[in-house]
Amino acid sequence: MKKRNGGFWLAFPALAGFAAFYLVPMAITIWYSVSFGIGQREYVGLSNYRELFENQMFRKAVANTGRFFAVSIPVLLIISLSLAMIFYSNGKRTRLLRLIYFYPMVLPAASVILGVQMIWGDKGMLDLLCILFGAKEREWLHSSAAFWIMCILYWWKYTGFHMMIFYTRLLMIPKNYYEYAKMFGAGRAECFRYITLPFVLPVLGFNILLAIMNSFKCYKEAFVIGGNYPDESIYVLQHFMNNNFQHLNFQKISTASVTILLAVLLFVCSVYGVYRIRKECR
Repeated sequence: MKKRNGGFWLAFPALAGFAAFYLVPMAITIWYSVSFGIGQREYVGLSNYRELFENQMFRKAVANTGRFFAVSIPVLLIISLSLAMIFYSNGKRTRLLRLIYFYPMVLPAASVILGVQMIWGDKGMLDLLCILFGAKEREWLHSSAAFWIMCILYWWKYTGFHMMIFYTRLLMIPKNYYEYAKMFGAGRAECFRYITLPFVLPVLGFNILLAIMNSFKCYKEAFVIGGNYPDESIYVLQHFMNNNFQHLNFQKISTASVTILLAVLLFVCSVYGVYRIRKECR
């Protein structure tokens, strides 16, 4: 009994901090999402959610965020895995290149802003090339091209990080597996399908989770490109939340936060359900 009580008191500071900084704010946010008023609030049910889904800017933010996920994450994982396999096959000769690919993670935001302005800003490198070849100048940061600029920044920043995770996993594959496969006539495609891919799959799921989490941080890239009110192609959920926060619209922020939380939980539960079903079928 003493041991159990001792363990509880050891865990109490962490549990109290979790309750104070996560559970209580979450409960307040849920209450704000189903109530209305200042000070003494009145329960209004799901009317806040109905108004949120009817909001054109919220729908635009959700669509742009989903589009960014669908485009950026698969390309990021394909490039990262391809680079990891190239570095794995070349061995120690690519140590410097691995460090270079990881470097964008530690660059300050000011340097990123300066680089964006130099390439895509007014009178930037692309505008100078357009003038050189007789084409018209274009506002790259305030047009539909801003979406692809945001994708490029995302790939440039996180490719090295995901590549190192894939590369570490590839180092765990015994090389004699490939040697035996080649002895029996297996080519590169067969080696990748039957040796590399089964070893990489567990890390692939982890990388997908990290890529989704990092995609929710894309507001920094979007803010660098267009500020608080960018081109509609890169108006994401973070813009919607930030702009409503500046206007102190806590009701709409709370409703959107609960909606995003429920969507994430639904996605995680669906993926886990599919994983359990496939595991039981085996």
